Amino acid sequence: MEPTTTTSATEQGLPACSLERRDALLAQYRRCCDDWRHHDAIIWEMPLGTVTANALIVWAAFTGDHVWLLVLAWVASAAVAVIMALGLKKQIGYARQVQARIREIEAELGLSPVTRQVGRPGMISSLMTWMLRLLAVGDLLLAVLFAVDPHALI
Repeated sequence: MEPTTTTSATEQGLPACSLERRDALLAQYRRCCDDWRHHDAIIWEMPLGTVTANALIVWAAFTGDHVWLLVLAWVASAAVAVIMALGLKKQIGYARQVQARIREIEAELGLSPVTRQVGRPGMISSLMTWMLRLLAVGDLLLAVLFAVDPHALI
């Protein structure tokens, strides 16, 4: 075996801190990066899941051939979209908190950033949230329209 050489944190270009603190920060850094990827995946999956659930609920109601069932389906779809929009905001908030901690650890240890901002901050997540809100409003409008005049849509 070749002998290993050890270098201090300052020789490696890292700020001087105890080895225990550095190891703890690196462990937290890995955990935060994993958590951030998890939240990011959920953020991208929620709108697709919502639109899919919305389509399935309305499709199932169309097969029932009852006006009240279709109105109820659109109301239920709107409720699902509202709930998912709230959940999406929560996941975005968690992801931002974790990303802020990642940046703090990178700064404290002198690490280069793992990710860089692409585009305007918050633009995509805002668009996803608004899409779910508009889906909910659209579902409610369709429910009201169909309740008032069932033949207007068919």
